[in-house]
Amino acid sequence: MADVYAENLQRDAEDSRRLDEQFDLLTENLGYLIHPKVLWSLTNTTTPPIKIADLATGTARFLRRVADCSDAILANAILDGSDLSASQFPVPSSLPPNVQLRVQDVRAPMPREWEGRYDLVHVRQIAAGLTPEEWESVVANLARLLKPGGAMQWEECNFANTVHLRGGERDGQLCSVEAARTLGQMFKTGLMTHFCHGWDRLQAAMQAAGLERVGAEWVSSDRIPHTRRALTQNGMHVIRRWACAKAQAGRLLSVGEVQALADQADRDIESGCYVRFDIHAAWGFKPN
Repeated sequence: MADVYAENLQRDAEDSRRLDEQFDLLTENLGYLIHPKVLWSLTNTTTPPIKIADLATGTARFLRRVADCSDAILANAILDGSDLSASQFPVPSSLPPNVQLRVQDVRAPMPREWEGRYDLVHVRQIAAGLTPEEWESVVANLARLLKPGGAMQWEECNFANTVHLRGGERDGQLCSVEAARTLGQMFKTGLMTHFCHGWDRLQAAMQAAGLERVGAEWVSSDRIPHTRRALTQNGMHVIRRWACAKAQAGRLLSVGEVQALADQADRDIESGCYVRFDIHAAWGFKPN
């Protein structure tokens, strides 16, 4: 199947570093790695060792963070990750010994030995890799991996409502925002068919897959003030790379015009401009 993510963004070491930073910043704004309701269920209804699958794992940041958790129930957890591409997997020797990674497309049938194996199935941010019509079938596909009583937790960002805001005055001058807004709008327009779906479909898709006690919540990406600048720079980094690639392919402004806009956007961020979008989380449990 096509690697839709790689058609729009890059799978390389630079993007891996960006994804790791983005994961940590989003997690800080969410306030948890594993939602308290899911963690309570794992703690009170599951017999160790806990088995966790992270699908579309990318750099395996979620699994590496779980491996470092101090929660007793997560000690010695079996942590399996998969992705359509292995190009962003960490070097095996750098991974904790309980983390195993393999290539697997979430749109394809899961290996039979994975079905009914996991206490927690986790997914974060695969909107850039799915088409709008694939969401329900992918959620159902991954729900088959759950044990009876197991939990699914999924996070997606609503980049369709991204705005770049003024951060006040600096040295008596108003914050500048126009270049950041211009590039941000180009990015939203270019990927809108991906960004306008996913986050709004998770609850219904989980219910359609037969999960119960389905819940959801969302927070703003700027909830924790000290993360605003880093998250804005992180997002602008990927926007710059996307825009330059489109310009080189003759599908946008000229390369020089994009670079000039991106340089001004960096100055906007330096002056206090910051980004805001919603971070959505949904969860559900397989019936016992």
